Amino acid sequence: MDVIYVRSQGLIKSPNPSSNQARRAWFATIAINDRAEFAATIVDPFLESEYKTVFEHYLRDSDRQRWSPEVMSMILEQGVDDIAHLEHLIRVYGDQLWRLLTLEKGLSPNATECHLYIIDSQESGDSPSIHCLAWELLEGVRSDWMPGLRLRVTRISDVLPLTPPLRFSRPNALLPHSFASVQADTSLDFHVLLVVARDFSRTGAERDPEPDLAQWPLMNVQRKLRSRMLLEVVRPGSREDLEEHLKLRASQGMYFHLVHFDLHGRIMNDECVCVNMFLQAKKTKTKNCIGTDLSRHGVQTPWLLFASQNHVPRSHGYQVPQTHLAKAEAVAQVLARYKIENVVLNACLSAYTQGPSTSLAHIFLQHGIYNVSAMWFYVHWQTVSTYLEAFYEELLVWCKDFHFAAHRGREAIRQKPTSRIGRDYEDYFLCVNYTRNVPVKSGPVREPSPAPSARSQGSTTSNTSVTSFMRKASVPRLGDQFIGDEPLIRMQLHLLELEYKLMTSRVVYASDLRRPGSKLAATIDQMVSMWLNTNLVDEVFYYKAKDFARPRILPGAVKPREKRTRATNGGYLQLLFQPKSVRALRQTLHVVYNVDTVVAPGYLADPARNADLERRRFLAQAGLQRFAERLHADRHSYLLFLGSEDAQWWRTYLQHLQGEWWVHLPWSYTVHSRKFGM
Repeated sequence: MDVIYVRSQGLIKSPNPSSNQARRAWFATIAINDRAEFAATIVDPFLESEYKTVFEHYLRDSDRQRWSPEVMSMILEQGVDDIAHLEHLIRVYGDQLWRLLTLEKGLSPNATECHLYIIDSQESGDSPSIHCLAWELLEGVRSDWMPGLRLRVTRISDVLPLTPPLRFSRPNALLPHSFASVQADTSLDFHVLLVVARDFSRTGAERDPEPDLAQWPLMNVQRKLRSRMLLEVVRPGSREDLEEHLKLRASQGMYFHLVHFDLHGRIMNDECVCVNMFLQAKKTKTKNCIGTDLSRHGVQTPWLLFASQNHVPRSHGYQVPQTHLAKAEAVAQVLARYKIENVVLNACLSAYTQGPSTSLAHIFLQHGIYNVSAMWFYVHWQTVSTYLEAFYEELLVWCKDFHFAAHRGREAIRQKPTSRIGRDYEDYFLCVNYTRNVPVKSGPVREPSPAPSARSQGSTTSNTSVTSFMRKASVPRLGDQFIGDEPLIRMQLHLLELEYKLMTSRVVYASDLRRPGSKLAATIDQMVSMWLNTNLVDEVFYYKAKDFARPRILPGAVKPREKRTRATNGGYLQLLFQPKSVRALRQTLHVVYNVDTVVAPGYLADPARNADLERRRFLAQAGLQRFAERLHADRHSYLLFLGSEDAQWWRTYLQHLQGEWWVHLPWSYTVHSRKFGM
């Protein structure tokens, strides 16, 4: 495989910077394999204005919901021909970018694959980076003189990290194995942390995509790797809870190799930057702080949309989960503090690079992260889904490098493009990968062999052979029994809402409103399995509501009818071979059935029976009240009721438990319908 190195030497200043017809250009050097480099000029195939009229127009269209009013009106006014014209301009862009490299005489005559490194060390300045170009389009270009050549693109930011390098930052006692070493050694585990957040205020055709874009492929990979992969989810997906999660695990000596952000990205003016810098300068007694603040006021800055940590239940009406914007700089500081090595984002504009201040990926790299897989512009959820399934398969199952996994993800999108408005969109180039590891220039390289774990995935040799038995990897681990049999649940928006309310309010009444075929109990059972196997809770207790009406010797002592734990969920062998298994984040989930008929029994014709039911109701209400008070005080457990009543019933009979009402309805229903419980 041939290797091409394109290294930027800086932006060429335009003689007429105010002109709208001036194209950006960069000085660069190009080296092919181990040959001497030569000078070149890389000219932007588009004007800056064309990025908005072509790329943004085309990609924003693909990001809209299929039958939204905006899309339908655009189709009627402009027609499909306009979209085809935009696709033609994008293909011309890729062809022009390919010709700028002038590689006709440099590649090997029989080359079929080529790795293209785009290296930029100028991103710390104020000028646009060469990374603002859509280099991944070259993977879809077929040259006339070498039609069989396949390119693989990797972006490299040769910047000095603001924090010390990873290998010098941690004490040896807490130093985890690097991601590459885990890939190479089947006796080591992958540690992956997922952060999911959605904007619940968007409904109807404009509603957010389902929250399984990353969780579904990661859980499928976890099933293939069995217990070799530890997957945890930040719940709720707030920035504060992310930091608390990392802090808790670090105190237990556990670090994560990869953090995935499945949420929205924004590029907005940093209106508060001058105030923050002024306060910081005043605190540190820095001179000339006012002038510095004013010069940065209104700078374009990347943000991420997290869930809001604080959720205050309302006594009247329905309230959707709230969201909160966090600066990418603040998130990067949290990740750097806990030495995160790799980050994946499917957030729109997370790799947007019209300047150093707008590049979220650059900010993360500058804070010491080695690999960042992100989205170059606006991206549709179907494109993300296709990309992540192939990406994580290559990265974790077959243990390929980040750049190779990203390339296979883009290749999967080209083979299975996103279909919108009756046509396939060409948006594979949006999924990009950045790294800080500058390669050493060499001749044509041979593709590395798969890691041992990858070979074992495709091997027909029995795992019970003498050789494999002697390996530590063959020892049964936590989750080996679960991952092989139970079906995985696909997260939906209303299930994410359940998690949010359970994490923030601790007490939730879940209702199916007596809808036929709702399968509330089965859904909760699948959610419980997922919570156990992502280490949210250590054990789950099941009760009937009438159990809380029985007299107790010890106040508040209620014996559960059924119990599930991580040990029983993952197989008994983990007790023998995993004496130091990872502790759960919380202690217990309490699930209570048949609450409706106990706290609201109604009236019968038999006065004696009515008196018994009323006495049971009074005792059960008192027992639940004590139980909920203790749960709120301990702050390490959750209480989930399963019923069929509406929000008004909840407010009448159980609102005093300081919890929330939740309905098992897909989010395709409007908020107004959910508010009144249909």
